Amino acid sequence: MKKIALLIDGEWFRRTLQNTLQVAINADVIYRNAMEVKQPDEEVFRLFFYDSVPHERKEKNPISKKTIDYAVSTGNVARKRFFKEMGQKGLVALRRGYVRPRGWTLSRNYVKAAMKSSTPIHPPKDTDIAMSFEQKGVDMRIGIDVATLAIRKQVERIILFSGDCDMIPALKLARRQGVQVALVEVGGRRLAPELIEDSDMVRPLTPIP
Repeated sequence: MKKIALLIDGEWFRRTLQNTLQVAINADVIYRNAMEVKQPDEEVFRLFFYDSVPHERKEKNPISKKTIDYAVSTGNVARKRFFKEMGQKGLVALRRGYVRPRGWTLSRNYVKAAMKSSTPIHPPKDTDIAMSFEQKGVDMRIGIDVATLAIRKQVERIILFSGDCDMIPALKLARRQGVQVALVEVGGRRLAPELIEDSDMVRPLTPIP
């Protein structure tokens, strides 16, 4: 039996499953689909799940001047519930990054309407803007775990759920240490050629709800 580790870029996997299944993605769906890639001759050492904790500060909408408390927002409550449920799954290790506010931006719908309109549209309302967030610390945590697993020889194969080419240096290190690297291709959505080049194999996953 080959010992494997499943490393999941949570935001990437959630978004890819959402686009493919068109259903709400909860902890059960994430876990079930992740385990689908395991082959009969493999034993899971651990499933590492990487995602950012929600932003919990208060921010003032520059148009309405109203203060938004992100700590009690619907999205944040759902994200906290997700982390709690995911952490209760067997063999799961949570790795949490954080998000950093990047300022207010126009909503996608407003931008689309402005691009399609042949005449000037109304100035943006408070509902036409949203705070933009940048995820931080997730890629670094994935890279550290890839290196640790490989150098300590804790597994024979790493299975990575990510489409981020920033992972390439970590994958190179793992392969130099004799650890095989498999990438997961979800629902036929092709990964970057550069990422595939620095892996040993690609496993297709047909998502299940």
